[in-house]
Order: sequence, then structure tokens, then C-alpha cells
Amino acid sequence: MLTCFARMPDGSFEHHDSLDAVCRLATECDSSLWIDLEAPDGDLLQWVGGLFNVTPEALEDCIHGEQMPRIDEYEDHVLLMLYGFPAGIAEGHFEPKKLAVFCGSRFLLSVHQDRLQTIEDVRTRCNRHPQQWFGRGVDLLLYSVVDGMADRYAMLVEELETRLDQLEDRSFTSDLDDNFLTELSQLRRELLEVRHIAASQRDVVAPIAKGECDYVNTDLETRFSHVRDHLTQVVEHIELLRELLNGARDNYHALIADRLADTVKTLTVFASVILPVSLVAGIYGMNLPSWPPSGEAWSFWVVLGAMGGIAAALLAYFRSRRWI
Repeated sequence: MLTCFARMPDGSFEHHDSLDAVCRLATECDSSLWIDLEAPDGDLLQWVGGLFNVTPEALEDCIHGEQMPRIDEYEDHVLLMLYGFPAGIAEGHFEPKKLAVFCGSRFLLSVHQDRLQTIEDVRTRCNRHPQQWFGRGVDLLLYSVVDGMADRYAMLVEELETRLDQLEDRSFTSDLDDNFLTELSQLRRELLEVRHIAASQRDVVAPIAKGECDYVNTDLETRFSHVRDHLTQVVEHIELLRELLNGARDNYHALIADRLADTVKTLTVFASVILPVSLVAGIYGMNLPSWPPSGEAWSFWVVLGAMGGIAAALLAYFRSRRWI
């Protein structure tokens, strides 16, 4: 899908979705363009990229491979390789998606294979208030995209924190959950991946915040600095969540240890009661003359009573020591 927003030389704004319109607008020297390509095929991507002298290798990276977030400077544009999240994050979907953004002096080209909520939000803003979001130049649109991604990162971390709170509550319950450690490990992997991507994306924004990008107005340096700080807060928040995750895991292991200790204590009490009783029964079965004669009917009840007395005495002793 192709979407094009254009600011014309006379200050008016146009919205198109056709290749012919993009080709016409690209030849007008004073027009500013934002072209968004969602799930483009190779021919469309190469054709649009050729209008702005984008190298074929950079366009190839937009579709293939799992590149790290990075910033590459070319002769007349800059490439930002970013990662965002598709729409539906509030429903618990976690799947980072690649977004390539080419920014020149009068054009912004965004390429992504999946629908991204950040791009949808910027499109909506441009449709409603084109002068506010597009009238100052394409670099403000670049900031809107990057800032929107940082906001989505913060939203994702809040969702992961909610899941962690639920797991932490489950770690205090008396019933052992076989899926607990599996879910905890999955959450830990997600936190590590988000932290890795957020830290890398922060490094991408840092040169822009320092004014080292030729195609971003110096007036936006402060805004990009805020984005960098926002990503730093996301990384620090994830570090805190990892500590809480380790605490939930320790709580679960402590619960297992307590359950095992209770089981061992119960088995030990039973073994302690049965052992002397078994000893008496074993000796009585030897038919020694010093024991009550086995030929007498009352001898069985005497030995049985002695065994019951020993068991009762041991149970009373254990209860006095609060072992049971």
C-alpha cells in the first residue's frame, strides 16, 4: 500500500495513493513529500526509491534481513533503521517489526512490511492537522515517528509490568502452578529483547539529538533529546522489572522448598512412629521365652497395647515440640 502526503509550493496540502501522483510530485522542486510504503513488492520499492536516489542496497535492507537499529548517512539523505510494534499491542501481542525511514531535505520515505500503530497515528495527525505536523518540514514528521515509537515502547513495558504483577501474585499462592516458570521465562526473554532494541534505538537517536544529522533542523534537537531520555527511562524501567522478576522466581522457589520441607517433616513423623512399633513387632515375632508367650491369647493384646502406647507417646512428644 502506498500513501503520499505532499506540501505544495503554494502552501497547500495534498494526499494521494497513486504512483503517477508520486512521480509528478517528486519532480516539483519545491514540494515536500512523505511517502509511506506498507508491504511493498520489490519493483514498487525500487521504483519509488529511484525517484530520490536511494541506493538499491539500502532498499534491499528494508525488506530482507534482521538488521540492528542503526543510522546511515548518504550524500543527500539519511537512513534510520528502527523497530516498532504492530497495532494490537494492548491485546498482549509482542512482535517487534522493522521500519526503515529515509529522510532527505524535502522527502521522507518510510518502508515497513507490517501495519504499525505509530505510522497510523502520524497519518491521522497529517490528515487532521497538516499544517501543524507537515507544514514545518519532513524532519518534524521524522520526529513524530521516532517519538511515537518511544511511546509505544513505554506502553509495552507497562503491559509487561502488569503481567509481571500477576505472576508475582501467583508466586505467593499456596497452589503450585506448573506453567509458572514457563511464563516467567517467556516474560524474561521479552524484557531482554525490548531492552536490547530500546537501547539500540537510543543510540540511533543520540547523533540526531546532538545535531550531527544534516537533514534535521537544529530546532528539533531538544525534542530528539527528550526522545533519547524517554528511551533511557524505558531501559531503566526494564532493569527494575528484571529485579522484580527475579524476586517472583525466588518466591516460587521458596514456596517449593517450604512445600518440600512440610512433606519431609510429615514423612519423618510417620517413619519415627512406625520404626519403634516395627521393632517391637519384629522382636515379638522371634518367640523368645522372656516375652509374653505367644501361646497365650492375652499376650497379643499386651504387645499390641505396648506398641500403641509407644506410638501415642511419640505423637504426644512431637506435638509438645510443635513438630506436628
